[in-house]
Amino acid sequence: MLQRARGVLPRLAFPEPLETQFRLWYASRVRWRIRTTLWLAMGNILLVSIALPFTSIRHRLFGPDHDGTLAALAGVLFATSILAMVVVSIPRLYKRYDIAAQIIAPAQALCFIAIDVLMQGQGYSLAAWMPLVVIAPYFVFGMLHVEAVLISLFAVVAYLVAGELAGLGSVQRWLDVSIAAFASALGAAVHFSLQRAVRQGYVAAQSLNESAHRDSLTGIHNRRMFDEHMRRVWQQAARESVPVALLLIDLDRFKEFNDTHGHQGGDTCLAKVASLFPEVARRPLDLAARYGGEEFVVLLYDVRREQVEEVCIQLHAALKYAAIPHPTSPTGIVTFSIGAACVQPRADRHPEGLIQLADEALYAAKESGRDRTVIMDREYESLVTGAFRLRRAGGAAA
Repeated sequence: MLQRARGVLPRLAFPEPLETQFRLWYASRVRWRIRTTLWLAMGNILLVSIALPFTSIRHRLFGPDHDGTLAALAGVLFATSILAMVVVSIPRLYKRYDIAAQIIAPAQALCFIAIDVLMQGQGYSLAAWMPLVVIAPYFVFGMLHVEAVLISLFAVVAYLVAGELAGLGSVQRWLDVSIAAFASALGAAVHFSLQRAVRQGYVAAQSLNESAHRDSLTGIHNRRMFDEHMRRVWQQAARESVPVALLLIDLDRFKEFNDTHGHQGGDTCLAKVASLFPEVARRPLDLAARYGGEEFVVLLYDVRREQVEEVCIQLHAALKYAAIPHPTSPTGIVTFSIGAACVQPRADRHPEGLIQLADEALYAAKESGRDRTVIMDREYESLVTGAFRLRRAGGAAA
């Protein structure tokens, strides 16, 4: 499943959408490790710049004419480190952390190189620190392989160019550049192996997870997966203030179908019907699952009532096109009824209310003659379990 692109830079990648899912998983996995290693990086920065407040030592290292430049470089180093700490500590900012890291790491490398050039004028050097600077993208910022290689190479090239522009083309300088380049290549080789192992472990874990969350008969997600996903989506929708919709789908007269075709024929029918639902739940936060027996659910994220109506029409049309024979049905083919609920999740409400509303809508669709859709949304605010059934019972008694 791993793909390795041909070219100068080896690249590890999964086919989409697995690659996107892996990147999200990997970002959450390395978050706290990044925070810990950033403290180490800031410690190194302190060691480099601790002498700045002491005038005599500062002037001995850098000369008397660079106080303003040194203050600016130290400010950039500390500001970028603190920025990285803030971003990695706040979840909503962390979603964009990869972009921040690709700015922070080169900025810090340039500051180190600039400080080194200034020290060279007084006979001092930060050459011993450069291997740490070029391997930092691999192990400090938690980057993926290609991004880490490019930033590490950028640091090596910047170190070389800065030395040439400053007239530091000595044999020792070339030796320092060679050591930095070797450190970058060694870091790339180790990081590639680690990334490949992480990806292989991720695939293995996903395979186990998929088998535990798939319905063995139909191949789509099972009730367990739906329950877990529903809780996560409800919380996210409440945070982002977007609506969600739930389609509760039940095959019409399925007991009669089983009586006619037997349970083996019923299983084949369920598998054929189930194959229709993933087609309308293709986005990352959408989900199609077998709810139990001949019932299925489709959870849709950030959709309006009009979109839900279109999805239901599409599903009915797809099942009609499949034309699964059902001799005892009035239509002669298998049909289903859909109860759909569209709500705006809130933190003070439970996702079970959405399921309950969809169940009420499904009951209404069955009572209205089957092979149809009933959508409820406004009823959510005054939802009471069995409210529709109670009204129907009351009307019958009258």
